[in-house]
Amino acid sequence: MIGQYRRYGSVVFWRAVVVYTFIFYLLTAYFLIILPLPSVAAVAKMTGPKYNLVPFMALREFINTTPFQFAHPTTWLAALKAPGFIQPAFNIALTLPFGVYLRYYFKRPLWQVIGISFALSLFFELTQLSGLYGYYPRPYRLFDVDDLILNTTGGLIGGLIAPALMRAFPSRDAMDKESVALGTRVTWPRRFVAFLVDYVVMGVIVGAAIAFIAFLFGDARFGSSWQFGYIVSTLFLFVLIPYFNAGQTIGKRLVKIRIVKVDGQPIGFWRLLWREFLLYGVAFPITWVFNNQLVLVMSDWHQSDLTYVLLIGSGIATIYFVVNIVWEIMTRHGRFFYDVWAKTKQVSTVAIDGDDSADKSKP
Repeated sequence: MIGQYRRYGSVVFWRAVVVYTFIFYLLTAYFLIILPLPSVAAVAKMTGPKYNLVPFMALREFINTTPFQFAHPTTWLAALKAPGFIQPAFNIALTLPFGVYLRYYFKRPLWQVIGISFALSLFFELTQLSGLYGYYPRPYRLFDVDDLILNTTGGLIGGLIAPALMRAFPSRDAMDKESVALGTRVTWPRRFVAFLVDYVVMGVIVGAAIAFIAFLFGDARFGSSWQFGYIVSTLFLFVLIPYFNAGQTIGKRLVKIRIVKVDGQPIGFWRLLWREFLLYGVAFPITWVFNNQLVLVMSDWHQSDLTYVLLIGSGIATIYFVVNIVWEIMTRHGRFFYDVWAKTKQVSTVAIDGDDSADKSKP
């Protein structure tokens, strides 16, 4: 998703379907060539051959082990059910989708489809030959040159049939145009991806840095205080970085969005501080208070008038925050309460950057 937002400013539905099914396909294909995993002891006892470098052994096995006779169609069905046919057929089927993806989405010519399919097959075979990268003392599956031939053939067949399938689905160029057109809008999933990058990934890094600095200075109190870490990391990630980076946090820069004033002018320090205080200094802490007070009220040992007052007050505020966010998401206005109160908004930098003509061969 970060890659899509970086390149186009949006993630269209059909592109998400194509990209994620491609990733899922590769994972499935990889598991098919390594699973099931035997025990190390069982592999150590194996004495069979480790590889076959004689080509077309699968064809010889098909001829010798199946009842197939070209002149007698009655033998064809029985031959199709025989292991001598099923195993080579599945080796072809394994990489057939790969060839389709390469032609349809990555727009590769046939000669590249053949080369890349061969490379994928070679990766699979070397994975088996290495005993799963040295985990096993020897290969537990045969490195077979016929598999290279069959897998490459499967990729080629997929590449050949891809043009016929492409007529039923949106083209890559159509997806690119739709993505760029939608990239000028700042959607809530786009903002959420930026938030995850900032708050989870970078927050962990900054928190670890604070703890390390506290350790170096010999004062573990600050390093172990989550309140101190929260305040420092929030100021650093959501105030200082965007102030010195034209309204962009690290996550927002990745997905190409920027915080500005409602009139489109650059945001100043105090307005930015007020905006982030409303979210990270008010909204988030209030929801934490509501959660804590709810737990206390549910306990027979922690009930008091103060607890109920805090629960009701924080509950009303939490409901307001949630309703505001849900309403803005449903109406697609995108200006949550902290943007409204701080008189700010978020804009896309896709059109500003003007670098959306990058190589379209990447997902």
